[in-house]
Amino acid sequence: MRREILKNTTHRGTEASASAKATADRPGRRSQRRRRLSQCVVFSVLWLMSVPAFAQVELGGTYAIRMHEDYIERGPGSYLGDFTGMPLSDEGRAKALSYSSSLPSTIERQCLAQSPWVGLYRPLALRFWSEVDESGRVVAWVMAGDYLRDHVRIWMDGRPHPSANAWHSPSGFTTGHWEGDTLVARTTHVKTAWIRRGVGIPGSDQSTFTVFITRRENLLTIMSVQEDPIYLTEPHVVSRVWEFDPRASQGPLRDTCNVGVEIPSLEDTGEVPHYLPGQNPEEDFMVRTYNIPKEAAMGFAHTLYPEYRKTLRSVYKPPESCGRYCCGWIERQGLPGAAPGLTCNDGNLPPALRKAIAGTER
Repeated sequence: MRREILKNTTHRGTEASASAKATADRPGRRSQRRRRLSQCVVFSVLWLMSVPAFAQVELGGTYAIRMHEDYIERGPGSYLGDFTGMPLSDEGRAKALSYSSSLPSTIERQCLAQSPWVGLYRPLALRFWSEVDESGRVVAWVMAGDYLRDHVRIWMDGRPHPSANAWHSPSGFTTGHWEGDTLVARTTHVKTAWIRRGVGIPGSDQSTFTVFITRRENLLTIMSVQEDPIYLTEPHVVSRVWEFDPRASQGPLRDTCNVGVEIPSLEDTGEVPHYLPGQNPEEDFMVRTYNIPKEAAMGFAHTLYPEYRKTLRSVYKPPESCGRYCCGWIERQGLPGAAPGLTCNDGNLPPALRKAIAGTER
């Protein structure tokens, strides 16, 4: 029985193959199949030519700040002597400790441009637009609004970075490409500039940035990775979020910078405010104010990692009281330092306000 079934099956399969071959060998059928194949190839080529080679997301528009995190750094700025979260080299630490808050007030420094990606440390809106060629292809994405006195132009046309000896402009030189829905940008040829505003942490002109720009619905996330062989021992990573807002401020346009005497006592003296090594009075500020170990405050790379908490567990003691930024927000006119819409009882409020809050909590 099995032999008969196998024999019949083989015989039918052979007949089917022969029939298919005969059909395929017919001249009319072969021509028709070739025409269809040619049409499919032409259609595929045209379709590929009509779509971009990489996924592209529309970034154009204005984005307002949403400082639900990192408010202190993006808003009023941190304290002098606060280098926490920074992987500083010995050279970077020494230069940061020589910084005086009066230094940017000198006339020759009032109009110095900051880092191209300093916007991640500033409380201002961003604006993106594209530059296209005659065919409508995006040649560059431009970011403006938050960078001091210049735009960041991200070239998308495949042009190479200049020679290492080429001029370093205030905005650097940036190229980009798409990886999925993320625009990946690389910035070189920057000028020496402060990294974190207000505390003097330096970045050298050998810094390079790899930046990831991702738009998810109305939220824009920008993450920068700064590598600096002079002032950093490891990459410095910062991530911030903005929200698309057509009514948001278009950002300041600072094409012109006017200088003026801000500290009359320094006028015509030739003096440059600074601190000599070991003489910065704020070097131990974080230690005496928040009991933070000095090595954590001074920006050593190993203090960035979660394992460092085990070191702190046996030595850290929270301060008995808090005088500023106790709730992660700035105090205004004697009111508690809470984020908008939140009540923050930090134990350091005016007596009348403390009693009022205590009465509402009963």
